Amino acid sequence: MPDKHLGGTSHVVSSGWRRQIEFPLVVCGGVVIFVLMGLSVFDALLRSFVNKPIYGANDYIQILLSFSVTLSFPLCVMAGRLIAIDTIVLLLPKSLQKVIHWTVSIMGITVLSYISWRAFVNGLESATFAETTLLLQIPFGPSYYAVSFGCGLSAMVLLMGALKNDS
Repeated sequence: MPDKHLGGTSHVVSSGWRRQIEFPLVVCGGVVIFVLMGLSVFDALLRSFVNKPIYGANDYIQILLSFSVTLSFPLCVMAGRLIAIDTIVLLLPKSLQKVIHWTVSIMGITVLSYISWRAFVNGLESATFAETTLLLQIPFGPSYYAVSFGCGLSAMVLLMGALKNDS
């Protein structure tokens, strides 16, 4: 059950802007997960049966995992699946619930914004120092930028959800 206090809505009753964000994230996330599964399975099968693993599979998996995490952050926010324990809060008066809701929302927005900023800075540093994966030399920069984008989008979605619930 979605958490209405953190801006969550069910997938059936998603508003327009949420649907426009949610659909591409779900599709891209599903594709990434299926590619990860296929890559892992085929690498293991090839390694076991013909002793020929996929060259650089671990590098591909490492990069794809960063993208799957990036895609899941905003989806978790939209689904209201952030870490929340409402049992005691729901027993409090509505006015106090609103204060707690806004306090938690502001803290979440702050943390997600900070992570977004730091990931972007790390991406710039990664590009400066040419940081890459070990085997295939795939640059880490795009992974950092993807995490930065995902956390930034999550912060915006959390803010929009909090503002919508307040009105």
